Amino acid sequence: MPHLLILAQPVPPRALEDLGSLRDSRSLRTPFGEAGPFARRRPAHGPDLWILPYFGSPTRTDPRAALWAAKDLGVQRILAWDNVVGLDQRLARGDSVLPVDYIDHTKHQPSTFFENTGAGYIQQTPAFCPDISAAIAAHLPAARPVIYLGDEGPRRETAAEARMFRQWGAHVRGLNLVPETYLAKELELCFGAIGVVTALSADRAETAPGGEVRMTDRALFAILPALFAALPDPPACGCDHLQAGPRQRGVLPGDWRQWG
Repeated sequence: MPHLLILAQPVPPRALEDLGSLRDSRSLRTPFGEAGPFARRRPAHGPDLWILPYFGSPTRTDPRAALWAAKDLGVQRILAWDNVVGLDQRLARGDSVLPVDYIDHTKHQPSTFFENTGAGYIQQTPAFCPDISAAIAAHLPAARPVIYLGDEGPRRETAAEARMFRQWGAHVRGLNLVPETYLAKELELCFGAIGVVTALSADRAETAPGGEVRMTDRALFAILPALFAALPDPPACGCDHLQAGPRQRGVLPGDWRQWG
């Protein structure tokens, strides 16, 4: 089974062509609700992978469902693809960004799989998988490293909030990487991310769209097979044994499906 998953915004059909033909489609029931459909695709070069169109899907109401289902499918690595709001004055619509750290500004999202145990106490540095982040940096040198402000929608930020987020050190605001990145750590999944600036923050003057986002999306999807092929095998990041301590202490059983 494929070990890679892309959590993506709705993907244009032409961009999907770069990820190969559709081989399978599955939805799974989890303790946190149904997740899917996961689409299995086979690129011309590189391993099969799963794609889950994510933004606005019912699964997003509890991101634990998508991550649990991904692990149940045998996924080891997740690349999340998010449309973000550019807070930083240097960012323009259509720019690609590489989230390297985050600020959690969510209020109503689940924060752990382990509500009744102490197993969710995991270091958040690095915030994203080092293997995936290094591969993105190597294949997308134009992607600016950013601090990601994880927020909730559908409401947009106010101008005052945008200024506050910048003072906090955030470069972009998005809705689909937090709490996913730290929930993935709890399941010992690698989680990395790419962002595309699709709008400017409320205190910045918007420019007329000129197809920049569409062109960036297509260019990024075209390099994904090579990016995935460059990931070290086996992983060198350590994400796959973040729960080694709780397992050794007997806090967690050997079967991850019994965690939580």
